[in-house]
Amino acid sequence: MRDWKRMLLRVLLFALLGLLFEVFFTDLGAMLRGKIGRHGNTSLLMMLDYGLLGLVVGPIAEALKRRRIPLALRAVVYMVGIFFIEYVSGRLFTAAGWDIWNYSGQKWNLHGQITLMYAPFWYFLGLWVEFLYRRVDACAAVILRGLTADQVMAVEKTEARSCGGGGCCGE
Repeated sequence: MRDWKRMLLRVLLFALLGLLFEVFFTDLGAMLRGKIGRHGNTSLLMMLDYGLLGLVVGPIAEALKRRRIPLALRAVVYMVGIFFIEYVSGRLFTAAGWDIWNYSGQKWNLHGQITLMYAPFWYFLGLWVEFLYRRVDACAAVILRGLTADQVMAVEKTEARSCGGGGCCGE
């Protein structure tokens, strides 16, 4: 039962982080185009895409690492996966009448749903999500166990002592 709750919480945390990330970068992009004072934006429907990361990234990352797939190639796999999710969800949203994004005016777009101009960004985002996955999962576990901040800090201090003060041994 706890694993199901942990998975659901991980999905929610990824969904919320994704919204925060998108608002930040849409506002940053507007600022770089000289539109100071604009507000970042997103759609709550994007929680579906971002939440999906909380389901699929961990198992995919573990499978790729077990097969000793190099980091650069894992990033390509994640990039293609992000394009796939973006394309499919974009088509579904558009079919439902929700025009959340439209890349029709951009170079190298496919049906206005994806643009290859974002390939470098998705490449590095995939690596960041792989890195972030275990941390978000650990946060979900801590929340479900009802640990207090003092209890979490005590575990951290114990790990630091056992690792010679160098931080987390597992990294």
